[in-house]
Amino acid sequence: MKGILGFISFTLLVGGLQGIVHEAFDQWIPLMGFMRHVYVDGYEIYLSIGLIVLGAAVGAAASKAPQG
Repeated sequence: MKGILGFISFTLLVGGLQGIVHEAFDQWIPLMGFMRHVYVDGYEIYLSIGLIVLGAAVGAAASKAPQG
């Protein structure tokens, strides 16, 4: 369970950071190119911040999850 939650946390954090990078520099990071389909036009910053917060919360849950 810890590994799955860690992977989900990583995906959410990188996806949120990519949204911030895209808004700042207008460039998509090739590693997470599929995340461009998650964002709704006009709400990219809010969704990016939400993904970062959610990723941090899942990461905290992963650190408290039992190994298995």
